[in-house]
Amino acid sequence: MNFRTGLVSDTSLSDWLRRRTDDELAELLRRRPDLALPAPADFATLANRLGVRASVQRAIDGLDAVRLATLEALVLTGDVADAAALLPGINVAVVLDELRTTGLVWGEQHLVGAVADAVGPYPAGLGRPADRLLAAVSDVTLAPVLRALGLPPAGQPSSGAAVAVVLRDQDRLQALLNERDPAERDVLDRLAAGPPVGVVRDALLPAVIDDGATPPHRLIAHGLLIPIDTQTVELPREVGLALRGGAPFSSITPVPPPIALVDTDVDHRGTTAVLDTLRQVGALAELWSAVPPQVLRAGGLGVRDLRRAARELSVSDDVAALLIEIAAAAGLIAASHGIEPVFLPTSEYDAWRRREPATRWVGLASGWLGMTRQPSLVGQRDERDRLITPLGPDAERGTIAALRRQVLGVLADLPSGTAPGERADVLARLAWLTPRRASAQRRQAEAILAEADVLGVTAAGGLTSYGRALLLGSPSAADTLDAALPEPVDHFLVQPDLTVVVPGPPTAELAEELGAVADLESTGGASVYRITETSVRRGLDAGHTAAGIAALFDEHSRTPVPQALRYLVDDVARRHGVLRAGTASAYLRCDDRALLSRVLADRAVAPLELRRIAPTVVVASAPVSRLLDVLREAGYAPAAEAPDGALVRLGADAPRAPSRPTSRLVRNRPAADPSAAAGELIRRLRAADKRAEVTRRAVPPMPGVTSAATLGLLRDAIRGGRRIWLGYVDAHGTSSQRTIEPISMAGGTLRGHDVDTGRLEAFALHHITGVGVLD
Repeated sequence: MNFRTGLVSDTSLSDWLRRRTDDELAELLRRRPDLALPAPADFATLANRLGVRASVQRAIDGLDAVRLATLEALVLTGDVADAAALLPGINVAVVLDELRTTGLVWGEQHLVGAVADAVGPYPAGLGRPADRLLAAVSDVTLAPVLRALGLPPAGQPSSGAAVAVVLRDQDRLQALLNERDPAERDVLDRLAAGPPVGVVRDALLPAVIDDGATPPHRLIAHGLLIPIDTQTVELPREVGLALRGGAPFSSITPVPPPIALVDTDVDHRGTTAVLDTLRQVGALAELWSAVPPQVLRAGGLGVRDLRRAARELSVSDDVAALLIEIAAAAGLIAASHGIEPVFLPTSEYDAWRRREPATRWVGLASGWLGMTRQPSLVGQRDERDRLITPLGPDAERGTIAALRRQVLGVLADLPSGTAPGERADVLARLAWLTPRRASAQRRQAEAILAEADVLGVTAAGGLTSYGRALLLGSPSAADTLDAALPEPVDHFLVQPDLTVVVPGPPTAELAEELGAVADLESTGGASVYRITETSVRRGLDAGHTAAGIAALFDEHSRTPVPQALRYLVDDVARRHGVLRAGTASAYLRCDDRALLSRVLADRAVAPLELRRIAPTVVVASAPVSRLLDVLREAGYAPAAEAPDGALVRLGADAPRAPSRPTSRLVRNRPAADPSAAAGELIRRLRAADKRAEVTRRAVPPMPGVTSAATLGLLRDAIRGGRRIWLGYVDAHGTSSQRTIEPISMAGGTLRGHDVDTGRLEAFALHHITGVGVLD
């Protein structure tokens, strides 16, 4: 049976699609969702889309090693039986059914449209056949090859055909290969492994076999390499097959490569990363709340702000970039709106921090799993040699979310409570699942595995139970994590060296209060804080009192509070606030104390909220210009002065445009059920197919005359509640075809509901050009 692409004589791709069951069509649309965007009008349109190169390319890129090898073998041989001979140990018939389900093969063994082009010119890494390559080589270039092979000079057949005959002769070809020296054999082996092309200088010059010839030129002279231009040579397919022992797919295993496993308590180990992530995201939000970093003009976060965040969180720049991106994906931080935008925590962060730890983590991990940004790109250069920054536009990658799920899906297939012994095994499994994407996605996959470990989705490389529930979209993810987390503690142990040990994860209230007056030194199963003069002063600055700080340690410490701690708190509190600092936008100075007192008592000046800080000095929070305007309106005669006391002239404020209003939030509607959408699309395709068939068999009445047969069909359809196809020409002469549910016929008018629009319409019987029953 010959292998052909396109249509065959007695059937077509459209007919083959038409004969597929609804379940088979639904599976095709599930595997190749781009076929339904936009919805095809009929099976002919769907058949055309199956052969679109971009769609075929995406489908082939998603094939695993076995399916890809089978497809390449079909392209190479053109026949199922010959392809099966190249794939020992693989059930080609079963794989062929899978390729039909994916819409890459149809009928018995016919390729869909652009499959051969999408596979590429070198399927399985093999070059093109020798006769095709030699047809483009001149007789002058081939003359030394004929002499080296002991062939007569150019004649009939042509030189290229004669050389191709030698390469097709297995015995002669093997003898030629056995005569090659190690240097020549190394060149052949490297090209045989693929791709089969290489660069050789002066490849088209007639090759000369002498001691000064390079190994590639000696191979050209013996016909084992064929020049295709002045700088490029190609290894013929026959030579490549011989070098591989006639088995081009010998490295393909019918099952995925194994992953060596080790037993470990992944859930317990993962909770440490979970708690660290929650603490670090909270610390990041508090840091940016106190000192918001500016948004770069091109968007994103500056390098200095990233390094500052990493330093404050005690993590590497890579981990800091990951935490920043995750917090933004979860909606906890965002850029403000204004002339100089900055990054700030959102109102959602205030609600998030009050939730239970498990719920908080699920929000972060879900944001990471679904975000279309790749944090591992931060710090690299893009194609325009620009630095990629956190939260910047260049870290956007639309396919990274699907790759995360694929990587975690490999771990989800492993038994619970186990982890891969080597990360290389996971990468090898991924390479088997999508071999065409393996090399490009290897670094991304490694970064995803590292990120999952940082977040606690995985631990020691193995998927945690709550990570597994998160991947499945189960609402029990938070409950699963909550059961694995240690119980929060509301107490601590104060040591004589003024360190505080919290023997477990602290409650949210305790962590907030303790973090205000002590510095976190280490985390893990137990957290260690240190109390210093600086940390106590920070607590006093935040509004705590000395009595409140003492009460905190008295109430929560399970050990006696050291006397040194009480002395430290009292000493810092006694010195705190002796010096006062504040803000003021303007001041009013006057040597006449009585006049200054009158100004303070004047009701017309009350909106300025003046405050006396010295007998002759008053400060205000209003700008100088407003201070002067209000005083002048109240009947005073103030003047502005420079820092050195000299009088200055103030002009009117320049006009300013109002600030741009904050953009409205865009909320995506939940996606519709894909199976329901596929079912509706298939129903429409079947209906369109039936309409086309009915159109061919429709009753065509005479122009302007409604025949008895037409009226009979309409009456039967109305009585039976059956849909009809209606050909119609309106009063303007415009023809159309409708699908109608007729409900009545009287007075020369047919009334019914248009199925496509749902509207009730009326049709003049003498304008009907055709009728057919659909149901």
